Amino acid sequence: MRRIRILSSAFVLASLPFSVNSEGLERFNIDPGFLFGEGNTANLSFASVSPSIGATSGSALINLEDGLEVAPSFSAVNLSVKSSLTEKIDVGVFYTSSGNGVLIDWGTISGPATSTNVTIGADLKMPTLAALGKYKINDNISLFGGLKRTTVNDGAYAKVARDLDGNGTLDETSTWTLSETSEMGMVYGAAYEMPEIALRVSLTIEDDIDLEIATVGTGVIPAATGTSNASIGDAMTLHFQSGIAEDTLLFGSIRRSNWEDNQVSVPLSAIAQAASGGATHAELSTFEDGTSYSLGIGRKINDELSLSISAFYDGGDGTDTSELAPTGANRSISFGGRYAIAENADLSGGINYSMRSDSTTENLGAVLNDSSVMTIGASIAFDF
Repeated sequence: MRRIRILSSAFVLASLPFSVNSEGLERFNIDPGFLFGEGNTANLSFASVSPSIGATSGSALINLEDGLEVAPSFSAVNLSVKSSLTEKIDVGVFYTSSGNGVLIDWGTISGPATSTNVTIGADLKMPTLAALGKYKINDNISLFGGLKRTTVNDGAYAKVARDLDGNGTLDETSTWTLSETSEMGMVYGAAYEMPEIALRVSLTIEDDIDLEIATVGTGVIPAATGTSNASIGDAMTLHFQSGIAEDTLLFGSIRRSNWEDNQVSVPLSAIAQAASGGATHAELSTFEDGTSYSLGIGRKINDELSLSISAFYDGGDGTDTSELAPTGANRSISFGGRYAIAENADLSGGINYSMRSDSTTENLGAVLNDSSVMTIGASIAFDF
C-alpha cells in the first residue's frame, strides 16, 4: 500500500492548488481523484497566489496610475476527507475556499473612455463544497457522482465607472454590494483502472450553476437594487495517469469549460437603463469557452520521497479580455515533492510559475504585458 501511495503522489500533487485557471471565474477545480485512495484519508492544503499583472494605458484615451498592479495576492485552503464504507463504496467531501472568484482593482482612472460600462474593481469570493460517492463495479470500472455547492460570500462587490451623458468621459462610479447566495449543481463521471500499472483514466462532468444574487446598488449615478448574475459554466475534465516504468508515473488532464453563456452582470437603475438603450443589466465580463491541458511525470526516489514536474496550458479569453478578469493565455510549470513523515502521514509542497500572454482589455484598451503568477502550495495527508 505504501508503494502505490507514493507512486500516486505525483497525481495528487497535480491536483493541489498550484495553478490558477484562466477560464471565466475559475480558480481551483474539483478533482475526484481523492476518492480513489485506499482506506480512509484526509488531506489539507494551502496555496498562496501572487499575481504580477501590470497594466499600462494603451492609448491617449485613458490615464492609469504609474506602476499599476491590477490583481492583488490571495490565498486558498482545500480540504478533502474520504472514507471507504465497503470494498465497493467510498464517500467523501471536498472543500475549496476559492473554487471560483475574482479580485481586481484598477485604481484611479482619468481621461476619456471608450465604453459606457467599465469595471474598475471587484471582489467575488466563491467557495465550493462537494459531497461525492464512488461505486466500484469491478476491479477496473467505477462510477462516481454527487453534488457541489457554490456560494457567493456576503459583502462581495463590483464597482463600475460609466459615461452617462455620452460625451466619452469616464467620470462616475457605481457600486453593487452582493448578498450571500448559494446554489447546487451535479458532479458525475466514470473511471477505468488497471491497478497493477497504476493506470487510471476518469471523465468528470460538472453541471453549470446559475447564481442569482440579491444586490444593493449605490453611487452618484444610482445603481439599481435588484438581482445580479454570476453563473458558473459547465465543464468536462479527462484525468489520466499511468506507470511508465518502475516507480515512475505519467499524469495529465484535459478540461473543457463553457463560459460564453455565463457572464457576470449587475442591475441598472431606470436612469442608467435609459442611457444604455433600455438594457436592464450591465454586463461586466466577456468570458469565452476554453480548453486547458496539463502533463507531468512523477518519480519515487525512495520509500519516503517522491518528486514531480508538470506543465500546464490554458488559452484563457484570448488577446482581448475584460477588465473584470484581465488574463491572457496561461503557460505554467510546476515542481512538487512529497515526503512520508510517518507510516500514515505525508507532507507535500510545490511551486508553480505561470506566464500570461500579452492582452488588451476591451473597454479601456489597457495593455497587459509580461504578466505572471507565482503560486506556492503545501499540504498534509493522513490515513486513518
